[in-house]
Amino acid sequence: LEAQPDIHRVLSERYSDMAIVLMKQRKIGEAIKMNKQSLARKLHIHGGEDHSDIAWEYIGVGVLLMKQNRLDDALQMCDRVIEMCNRLGPGGDNRKILAAAVGNQAIIRDKQGDLEAATELLEQTLAIREEVFGEMHPETAIAYQIIARIYGQQDRLDDAIHASTKALQIRLKELGKDNPYTEDSATLFVQLKLGKAAAINEDGLALAKAGGDYTDAVKLFQEALSMYSELKLEEPDTASVYENMADVYISADMLEEAVAASTDALKIYRRKLG
Repeated sequence: LEAQPDIHRVLSERYSDMAIVLMKQRKIGEAIKMNKQSLARKLHIHGGEDHSDIAWEYIGVGVLLMKQNRLDDALQMCDRVIEMCNRLGPGGDNRKILAAAVGNQAIIRDKQGDLEAATELLEQTLAIREEVFGEMHPETAIAYQIIARIYGQQDRLDDAIHASTKALQIRLKELGKDNPYTEDSATLFVQLKLGKAAAINEDGLALAKAGGDYTDAVKLFQEALSMYSELKLEEPDTASVYENMADVYISADMLEEAVAASTDALKIYRRKLG
């Protein structure tokens, strides 16, 4: 057996397949054992670890460690892969491997609560993915999607919406609207837009309460309403925008406009109640 590298290769592939099945079954400990068996075969075939096949195995082990929440171990595995990529140079799959390793580092830092480090790493992996795969590629969309989510957590909503838009555009074009990944992007995009609209509404309300120019407050409310309209949604929050607008109009002694805004809010509530 030791003298037959083809058998080692076949066994390695079988162990890898078993690891994928076990991971889908959430049997992570067993999946890691299968990955280690596959890794041992590939180390035998290549006579050491400085090969892209080995690097991909390490990427797989790192993902499984993340699923076990062994984040420090997973981070060490990413570091090991990056060191290998530096030794192997930019040829072959090495830039793709580097993008995957840096992307996994970003996910780990996010899980550890270090959003600043996660953002920096994601911007690195995005640059690599655009270089290797091109701007309009599903692999590039992965980076945009994660960046959008982390920017959203940082309340950088404009940046988050920009990244989310890019991810959604790529996935719509390359995967189609019914693909689960496209649906995930669409959901995140709507959530971010709703968050932005709510934030604008709050800004308008704060401006009005501070005694600012009512026209500036109304402009903010109208911007929020425009975002809700763009999404073709009629949330209860939309009604609250109209209510806030009515309050501002009352303060400005613009009673006709106040009545109109209150009527719009009431119509939404009635439709929601059926």
